[in-house]
Amino acid sequence: MSVLNEALNPSVPAMKPNNAEKPVVDVDMSPCKEEEKPRMISLINRLARSPIGLETLQIAKEAGFTFSFFDGETRCCGACDEEGKWIKLNPAKTDDKLVGTLCHESRHAGQFYRGAHEKFGVYDVRSELIMFRAMEADAQTYAISACNELRFNGDKGPYREFRAAYPEIEERFMDALDKTQGEVTNEVMTETFKGWYDQNRTKTVYEESYLVEPMQTELSNLMVGKEPSLNYTKKMSGKDIVAIAGWTKDGNYFTDDPAVLEKGVYVEVANTTMKSLENFFKAREALTSMAPDPSIKGLPTRTNTATKIKAKSYTSAKDVQGIKERIESKKQNYALQSAAIKKAVNAKRAR
Repeated sequence: MSVLNEALNPSVPAMKPNNAEKPVVDVDMSPCKEEEKPRMISLINRLARSPIGLETLQIAKEAGFTFSFFDGETRCCGACDEEGKWIKLNPAKTDDKLVGTLCHESRHAGQFYRGAHEKFGVYDVRSELIMFRAMEADAQTYAISACNELRFNGDKGPYREFRAAYPEIEERFMDALDKTQGEVTNEVMTETFKGWYDQNRTKTVYEESYLVEPMQTELSNLMVGKEPSLNYTKKMSGKDIVAIAGWTKDGNYFTDDPAVLEKGVYVEVANTTMKSLENFFKAREALTSMAPDPSIKGLPTRTNTATKIKAKSYTSAKDVQGIKERIESKKQNYALQSAAIKKAVNAKRAR
């Protein structure tokens, strides 16, 4: 789920690792190329010098996730896959960058282990916004907290990389940290968590990738006669996701009322996103008679600041009707052909 959140950072050669080093946390690196294992071990051991990082790695190991690097080019710095149970890092990025990425992705592994899901179209749109955003906010809260611990141990590179890539989150973190004389309390982590929602451009990009693009794919499939796969029916509350995303071994760190995640800036979408959502549900209803998702009503909107992202206008009602007729015609032709083939086979067997 966090590919976009870790994207768009400059690629530079990696530091040379110590080939004799052993992993502090004995994670499964079976998919990792032999020549890349020393570097992965170096990253694991570097993150493990942070107590938060160590805890996160241990949970990812317990959850059965494998650790390796991507093959070939990729725009992201890292990713965690629920179904495949793997964590992958981009070998083209700096080790300073990948330490925070490793913590972020390992935290996602823990979220999946505790019951979070990343499949699109299962929960209604409002619930998806609550869930996916909270998962990213939590993963970033853990990443900067681990990088901060490393910073105070003299390893300043990972924190410097995080600050450069995510200034809104880092600003919230530092403001909260000033009030506690440098102690990372539950209140500090809660404020950092909420800092994720200050990133309007990031939110718009996520909306495009996790809401609009799956909807486009769904409509394309419906238009060639496939059955619906995105139902948008289940619900998840702020309390539900905080129980998963705010978990720590010492209790939940989220000190605000979780219901705050169900309103305001926490569920707002770009005006272009809202238009795309409305257009999708209208087109889907015309194709399938499935009612629109009522959860999008009342979602607050903001002006889209990502100028390259435009609202998606789908097929008109007239065109949709034509598509439905072509699909039905194809289904009838297929049924007739199948019946004719079956009849010919039975006749041949009867001879």
